[in-house]
Amino acid sequence: MPAPQRVSTPALVTAVRTIAERDGVDAVTMSAVAAAVGVRAPSLYKRAANRHDLLRLAADDAAAELGVAVDEVVENSTDAREVLAGVARALRAFATRSPRVTTLLFNSPSPEATPSQETLAPLMTTLLGAVSALTTADPLPVARTLTAWAYGFCMMEQNGGFRQGADVDEAFDRGLEIVLRGIEA
Repeated sequence: MPAPQRVSTPALVTAVRTIAERDGVDAVTMSAVAAAVGVRAPSLYKRAANRHDLLRLAADDAAAELGVAVDEVVENSTDAREVLAGVARALRAFATRSPRVTTLLFNSPSPEATPSQETLAPLMTTLLGAVSALTTADPLPVARTLTAWAYGFCMMEQNGGFRQGADVDEAFDRGLEIVLRGIEA
């Protein structure tokens, strides 16, 4: 009979996310995670083949968390424009709470560390559906534009890129309005 697995997947995810937020994504190693959950590194191989598998667990968790926020947006509005604005705001809120883990959604250290397609599918369905309701253009490039703008804004905000003063919330709302008008044009 095989030995029982002592570490749960939720415990691994919590450890990975904690290490990533505290010390950076590069600090997530098999040894660091093992120490955080109180086992030796070889014990982790029952759950993850390598560091990138650990990062994927955290990326999937992050995508699922963002998905819950996006689901709330959809529950509160059927207007496509409001849904897209809500998606951008949900991403900004998530990036504020978890700036380093957010990078796993868009800028992971390897393709193996990105969220799985299964986890991203509901988010993509919502995003592409809302874009399709606003424009006859191919929805994928349009969704990529909105996502790239929102993610770029969030990363600049997290990295102190807005040092000119003024209201950053106002700048976000203004930029979002410009992107949404562009989608509708």
